[in-house]
Parts: sequence; C-alpha cells; structure tokens
Amino acid sequence: MGNDPELQFLSDFFGQTTTNILKSQGYVLDPYELRVSGMWAQEIGQGGMHESHVHANTQMCGFFFLQTPEWGAYPIFSDPRPGKVMSDFWTKQDGNLYLASPQIHFSNILPGTFMLFNAWLPHQLTINQNTEPTKFIHFTLSAREKTN
Repeated sequence: MGNDPELQFLSDFFGQTTTNILKSQGYVLDPYELRVSGMWAQEIGQGGMHESHVHANTQMCGFFFLQTPEWGAYPIFSDPRPGKVMSDFWTKQDGNLYLASPQIHFSNILPGTFMLFNAWLPHQLTINQNTEPTKFIHFTLSAREKTN
C-alpha cells in the first residue's frame, strides 16, 4: 500500500510526523535516510487478535483506525523493560494509569484515530468480541545510514 499513489498523502503524513517525533525525543537523524518501510491493511474479525510483538529494524510504528466496533479489538501497549516485568509487584486495577502500570489499554479507539509509537514498544490487539471486524492500516518507518 505504501506505493499506491492514491495513499501517498497518508504515507507522507506518517513519515513526516514520526520524523518530527523522533527529533523531539532527542535523536540525531542527520546521518540517516528515513522511509516508510511498511504500510498494510489489517482486519481482525470476531475471535481474532494480534499477539504482543515489536518490529525489528524499524524505528517507528503507527495505526490508522478505519472501523472500530464496540467490543472490537483494541491496542494494548506493554512496558518494554524485561527486568521490570521479571521482578514487578502487583499493580492497582482501578482503571487509573500509574507509573507502575505494566500495560496501557486503549479501549476507546474511534474511527479516524491515528496512533504513533516507537517500534521497540511491545503492542498487541485484544480479541475482537464483535461480529464486525476492527479495520486499520499499520505503518512502519525505518532508518538506514546515508551513503555519501
């Protein structure tokens, strides 16, 4: 989908916005060429899900949600620090977000929502409990050293 001329505006938006995010995080990007390395549509039907994962050799990821039915699949982001996961305490389960929270749930996603995040952040989509599918476009942005 990344090469589809009709979707170039979406690829350009993702590429420029994630580049700005990386710069604001303090990364020095001058020695690199950044490019949208992946752009694909996903549909998670009833009973489907997407297990927790990260994207290797990629710096940024994103979701653009097209269809988000009630009780449909939604993203969860997990703490990326393996040492914390291995030695963590139980955390409060009162619906609030704390510094100690091991996961962040986004169960209130609406169509048109754009989510951008570092590729090293483990992410997953929950089980879709609706008969209607959750539909979204998934993006990845990769860097490679400039050759001059």
